[in-house]
Amino acid sequence: RIIVTNQLKNLVRDFRNIEKEIDYCNIGFGGSSNNSVIIQSSMQTDKDDEIITQEQISLLSKNNPKINSFITHDTTHIIPLEYRLDGMEGIRHPLGMHSKNIAVHNLYVNIEKNQIDLVQSMIIESGLQPKYLISEIIASSSYLLNADEKEIGSLIIDIGAASTDFCLTKKGNPVYTGSIPVGGNQFTSDLSIAFSTNLDFANQLKLETSCTPENERIAEKVIIKDKDSTKTTEITKRQISQVMKERVVEIFTMIKQEIVENLGQQNLPERIILTGGGSKTEGIVAQARYIFQAKTRLADTKNLKFLGENLTLESLTSLSMANYMHNIDYNAEFTSQINNISTGIKGNIEISNITKFGSNIQTSVKMNILELFKKIKSIGKR
Repeated sequence: RIIVTNQLKNLVRDFRNIEKEIDYCNIGFGGSSNNSVIIQSSMQTDKDDEIITQEQISLLSKNNPKINSFITHDTTHIIPLEYRLDGMEGIRHPLGMHSKNIAVHNLYVNIEKNQIDLVQSMIIESGLQPKYLISEIIASSSYLLNADEKEIGSLIIDIGAASTDFCLTKKGNPVYTGSIPVGGNQFTSDLSIAFSTNLDFANQLKLETSCTPENERIAEKVIIKDKDSTKTTEITKRQISQVMKERVVEIFTMIKQEIVENLGQQNLPERIILTGGGSKTEGIVAQARYIFQAKTRLADTKNLKFLGENLTLESLTSLSMANYMHNIDYNAEFTSQINNISTGIKGNIEISNITKFGSNIQTSVKMNILELFKKIKSIGKR
């Protein structure tokens, strides 16, 4: 905890040297701390010819008694999917229309309360005031998918270090989010175990090898040093690639299976968009295309720059969050706002939760943020 808090303090200090002082921040969550559920709400107006107001639409989303069942989670986003007016289905924008009976299916995106408390307390200790809670994969789907992809049904897959998050968007809105506890670090671990080498060398192998063994030359060999002795082993790049392929196929198969189990075969995506550091693995687009039988692409970073420098796939989550909060319509959309007093946050978070934070949860306090601020710092010294 002390390490993370000190890192945050250093970031605030470095940014202050370049720009004006930071007063508050928004917190992004991903990984296993997120879940989502679709809940239907309905209400009846007093008159048949009454015009539907924004206040009524907001009540439909926020006053559903089923929300109280989220005992261990806080709702960060409420996203209306489709409305039903007097039995007529498929209405997306009911504001100003007339109806006596109004119903809506909302997607509720929730985050574990203990993870919120943990991250929030560390941010406050660093001198910042947290303002809004954001689901990272919701922000990424909003920013990285184009209008056509959002409409026809597209799946964004963010392969991070410790987990892989995904969000299915259809008819313009997210309809399902999920996460599996496998990410790029697992690729490294697999290679380390399979070839009995240290993690640093295994990570180097990962960066230099594709996950499509059929495209690797059989004759190309690699000398591997055993991690526990001076013994060396000669293996082919195709062997390395096969290990990586098995893990990549597992990730995509698990995601596909979860979508089928929860939404049905008919809701499998038409498009796949890959982002996150793990998506830089050579051949991963081809593997996703084969597993999902859908057109697949990497998130586009060609025209994205930050202070004149090109952005990487790892940094797109932070950019997506900033874009999401900049463009949000606070009157029509619900995103959780933190109401806190800096002295009112409890500090007795268990050490076990600190460990869980470091290994399982993806937050805005992560490496892509660190790299962005390092760039700011380096540019300021020029």
